[in-house]
Amino acid sequence: MRKNRFCVGIVVLAVLGSTSPSRAEDSPWKNVREVPNTEPPLAVLGSPILPDADPPAQIERRTPAPIPEDGAIQTVSYQTVVPAHVPAGNPTTKSEIIAVSMPTSKSGTASGDEYDDSSETLFAVDRPLRRLRPVSAYSDGPTGSSAGAAVIPNALPPSPEWDAPTNGGFELANPSTLIQDDSDSPFGTPYSPQGRRLYADAEYLLWWIQGQATPVLASTGNLTGFGVLGAPGTQTLFGGNTLGSGPYSGGRFTLGYWLNDERSKAFEVTGFFLGPLSSSFSTNSSMHPVIARPFLDANNGQEFAQLTSVPGEGTGTLSVNAPTSLWGLEGNLLCLWCCGCNYRIMPLIGFRNINLDESLTITENIQSLPTAPPPFTNQTITVNDTFNTQNHFYGGQAGLAAWWYWGRWSIQTRGKVALGDTVQLLDISGSQRFVSPTGAVQNFTGGLLALNSNIGHYSHNAFSVVPELGINLGYQILPSLRAFVGYNFLYWSNVIRPGTSIDRTLDVTRIPNFPLNPEPAPVPGLHPAPVFHEVGLWAQGLTFGIQYNY
Repeated sequence: MRKNRFCVGIVVLAVLGSTSPSRAEDSPWKNVREVPNTEPPLAVLGSPILPDADPPAQIERRTPAPIPEDGAIQTVSYQTVVPAHVPAGNPTTKSEIIAVSMPTSKSGTASGDEYDDSSETLFAVDRPLRRLRPVSAYSDGPTGSSAGAAVIPNALPPSPEWDAPTNGGFELANPSTLIQDDSDSPFGTPYSPQGRRLYADAEYLLWWIQGQATPVLASTGNLTGFGVLGAPGTQTLFGGNTLGSGPYSGGRFTLGYWLNDERSKAFEVTGFFLGPLSSSFSTNSSMHPVIARPFLDANNGQEFAQLTSVPGEGTGTLSVNAPTSLWGLEGNLLCLWCCGCNYRIMPLIGFRNINLDESLTITENIQSLPTAPPPFTNQTITVNDTFNTQNHFYGGQAGLAAWWYWGRWSIQTRGKVALGDTVQLLDISGSQRFVSPTGAVQNFTGGLLALNSNIGHYSHNAFSVVPELGINLGYQILPSLRAFVGYNFLYWSNVIRPGTSIDRTLDVTRIPNFPLNPEPAPVPGLHPAPVFHEVGLWAQGLTFGIQYNY
């Protein structure tokens, strides 16, 4: 009997020992110190989590998740609830979904030291088609659901207050709706259907345009040479070289739209402008007593000159103004050819229009003296020659656009060639105006270089080739904002320009009020004649711009 009582006692002691609190040593959640109870609890989950910096809020679990198999990823969601002691309408308190990690072992016997981190590495490596990205401890979302967020346990070290793992896991994107997530690409998230489809570029252009060649339009000399080219003492005042090369200021604007979710097709419209910028020249008789306008006399085949100012006969001023402006519009369809993790190449096809508008105006203002020969005696004379040219290109174009990007940096190149027709327009006008001391006015058709043989409106068509190459270096400032700087080169074949449309070979019998003694015989043909001298035009320079994705 005594022996039986002894056996019963041993059994009781064994049972009491098995229910000892020492089993906490085998739990994966091990407290290192007591939780302070002086303030209201910040979180009630059954297991502690990292408190947020927002005002204290109680948290209730809204959607319990079943215990998964060992080693599986546990999906958990929590909904914050505003406590009673927080004032209503507090802007720092909002409804949030919180994703936290949970132990995934059913047995609950694995300690923190025994936890194997290899499962996390395998999770990222064994699923290359699914892109992982970090998620914050608190993220905005619909009430009561974490939208399928998967959390890896123990992704971050424990919080200072608790030894329990905090939320520092990764959100697993749905591979059916997300192929690539690269917020540093020049397109924001180019392959994401949730990304922005509309994009707009705004650029400042600092370009140079090929200067136009002109004949000598103004000269000076002594009283024996009178500014005639080739005579002793003659000096060129203006012309005989190129003018109007720049730099020009302008802008370029692009509006584009991705036609599908995969960003494999896009349509964009681009417009640009340069100028207008004027090349100007002015001189007067106080600067140069002799001012001449040289030309080639077709009647005797020799150089000659008309005098704007000469001592003893008259004083005057001569000015030249030559403005230039360049602008264009194009529309292109881009289609994806090939792409990789850090590049994409897209051919393009479209339509292009470019316009070049220029003019060259030469104006003389002469005050004749009483000693001037007739019909200039005491006359106030204005002589005007104007040459206007317009070039309008219309054609189709094809090209290739490519992007390479590394993190926030990107390089974009674009080359294209347009083939089409250039409509060339030439307008020539000239006039003389005499005002007598009594106020009588006389108007004459023809100035000096613009006479009745070439005055009028003319047009011509020419086949043209317009290649363009551009490259820029960009930096992604924000997910939707990119800044870039680049270089552009544009060439346009077969254009006409005012300086090369001047025929300086003149039949002096056509010049109004030109003193001739003796008067020569007229020259057969048109002298001067309207000239369509086709030349090439290049424009190049720097670009500074931004791109915004809507």
